[in-house]
Amino acid sequence: MPNARIWLLRHLARRFSIGEDILGHLSTFQRLGEAFEVEAPQEMLPVGARTIARALRSRAAPQIRPDWLWPFWMQRQLDPHDEAFVPRGHLAVMTNLTHRNWTSIGNLWSPWEAIVDPTGLVTPWYDGWSIDWWVEVDGTWHFPSRDARVTQRLLEGDKPIVETVLGTDAGEVVHRAYAQVGPGQPSGNGELVTIEIGNRTSGPVRVAVAIRPYNPEGLAVLSDIVVRGHQVTVNDNQLALLLPGAPHGAALSTFKGEDTANLVAGGLQRGSHDGRVHDPAGLANAAFVYDLPAGERLRVASPMLPGEEQRKGRGLVERFTRWPEIHAELRPAEEVARAWEAPLDRGMRVELPDARLQAAVDANRAYLLLFHDPGSITPGPFTYHRFWFRDAAYMTVALDRWGFHEEAFDVLRTFPGRQRADGFFYSQWREWDANGAAIWGLAEHHRLTGDDELLTATADSVAKGARWINRKRRERGRDAPELHGLLPPGVSAEHLGPFDYYYWDDFWSLRGLRDAAYLGYLVGDVDGAAEAERTHRSLLADTMASIERSARRLGTRAIPAGPTRSADPGMIGSLAACEPLQVLPADDPWIVGTADLIRDRFCIGDAFFQGISHTGLGTYLTLQLAFVELEAGDARAWDRLMWMLDAATPTWTWPEAIHPQFAGGCMGDGHHGWAAADFLSFVRNLLVREARDGAVLLLGLLPDAWFGERVVVRDAPTHRGLVSYVLDWEDDRAVLTWECAEAGVTLRAPGLDPDWSTVEQQGSVTFSALGR
Repeated sequence: MPNARIWLLRHLARRFSIGEDILGHLSTFQRLGEAFEVEAPQEMLPVGARTIARALRSRAAPQIRPDWLWPFWMQRQLDPHDEAFVPRGHLAVMTNLTHRNWTSIGNLWSPWEAIVDPTGLVTPWYDGWSIDWWVEVDGTWHFPSRDARVTQRLLEGDKPIVETVLGTDAGEVVHRAYAQVGPGQPSGNGELVTIEIGNRTSGPVRVAVAIRPYNPEGLAVLSDIVVRGHQVTVNDNQLALLLPGAPHGAALSTFKGEDTANLVAGGLQRGSHDGRVHDPAGLANAAFVYDLPAGERLRVASPMLPGEEQRKGRGLVERFTRWPEIHAELRPAEEVARAWEAPLDRGMRVELPDARLQAAVDANRAYLLLFHDPGSITPGPFTYHRFWFRDAAYMTVALDRWGFHEEAFDVLRTFPGRQRADGFFYSQWREWDANGAAIWGLAEHHRLTGDDELLTATADSVAKGARWINRKRRERGRDAPELHGLLPPGVSAEHLGPFDYYYWDDFWSLRGLRDAAYLGYLVGDVDGAAEAERTHRSLLADTMASIERSARRLGTRAIPAGPTRSADPGMIGSLAACEPLQVLPADDPWIVGTADLIRDRFCIGDAFFQGISHTGLGTYLTLQLAFVELEAGDARAWDRLMWMLDAATPTWTWPEAIHPQFAGGCMGDGHHGWAAADFLSFVRNLLVREARDGAVLLLGLLPDAWFGERVVVRDAPTHRGLVSYVLDWEDDRAVLTWECAEAGVTLRAPGLDPDWSTVEQQGSVTFSALGR
């Protein structure tokens, strides 16, 4: 096969006049990582192809039409006066490298999410076109993607309703984007993105609602726009926009024609707005202008059912023929916000003295529920809107830790159906952490809920998954001593570097084996549990022997990313051995040495800088270090949490990585689900967590900023049942009042008094003066 591949490459090279030097680059590329027979995971090929094709178009169009109105991120990357300017050079592509920030909106128990960029550009469908808004005040048109006086926040109460405010000399115009199920419509294909624009200025304004052929990732393909009455359809008769009535004026155009933003700014005459436009370049665009008196609001809506789903026979055009009546019944933003209160008034609830931290927690509890799709969970609403076991494990555990057990169960129950016949929990090929992640997620669910139904339903799947780990680590081809008994090279740790051997996979497998034994004993599978324990002991011995060899080679007592790697930033993943996997304790010399080296070499301020692969200030990777520090009682953990709050968007979201020179996202999904889950899990562990000896720790770390402040935790799920407590103060004396749902739970409060403990089910204690 390799010879045939080389022959094909050379044949194509001669056909297209590609020289031997270029072939050399291509043939040696894969050898930059681990040298072996590797192909890119087939599941990611469509993603890569889409990314490259989009980036090629995004590079070309602005050069030809610099007079166009482009999205916020592109405007800034093209502007030589902006700090986010990115020279294009000889690169044939352009993508969002500086402002990968957006906010998810959606409905509970729905597979669809829309996103809102920092200036209110709304993208209803994945990789699709967007809906923009422009405002004329006192004869001047304001375009939010270019206007410096645009701010953004969540509606009061921190529900997923995004409020973008355009400030003008005459007052504010407020844009709100949120989701709801259309009145009288079924959930799923009756869901609507609602855009509500309110005039808070002192006089009338004009508002343009525009369909734009781009999104926060790059250009979209928008070939056709047809306007018939209140309905706007795109491409293959896909219902895209529902208008509130006849506009004052309308404009439709193409890439070669005048941008509708310029047409609107030049003035539109009143007339029929029906029409159609076709653009072979796929950059059709349209705008609809409305008069909006002072104090009034207008609402438009867009179906959340993506176009490809509409083409499957669930067409919406006919359903929304009675749109005027439906429009009159659309719920305003305030009513939708109130509807979120009941779903969030459950599980673990907290009252925190830090207003920013409270707002971020409240917002991310809601976001975590949005990342849950029926029977699935995804680490992002856009770039990463697909399922991976690793991300699912972090996110379902966060759901369970915060008491959203129904949603966690809904995802976890699908794990057996995602498992191959050989026992591999499959979401992407060569992601060897998947089995450990899946089993850990199932075990944590049981520890936090006592759910015997799921335990029984997944017992066979767990046992098969444990046996798969043992077979996989014993495959041939790894005869080198440092590779003996380890998992094969893979891509599960692609956030830590290229295709390679990673201790990350071995640590996850160790956790999975330990939990497979735990679950096996619970269901009476003594033989299977004992086998998992034997495999765990063998893999642990092989892993630690390999780490010892790596340490001698590197001359440091720290765990590199893998047995062939240097001391590079990828070693942040090795800290997972401490948290969340608890393979090694926080005071283990290997963990201490690894954390010290990372702090010394790979941090910028309080943030971890990932210089490999997912380049930037890592959000969940910074929290990885913070988790270990929290476990060790190190106050630097709090500093990293404060960095997370400083780095958050005004709507309390995080991308996967942040540009080290300014606050914009530079990698991954602009609203990252793993980052949100880790943030919530970290706050939970700060407030209440399980110790290795089975005790429950309350306030394992008391930040100086909380001295003298009230803290309330209600119904926190733990491995020992629900725990609640209140921290009050009498002068400089802390008063802790607690209640456990189960008897016999050992409680400790190291942040208040490292020597105090109790097994009383409820009670109150006053700690002597805490000097700070």
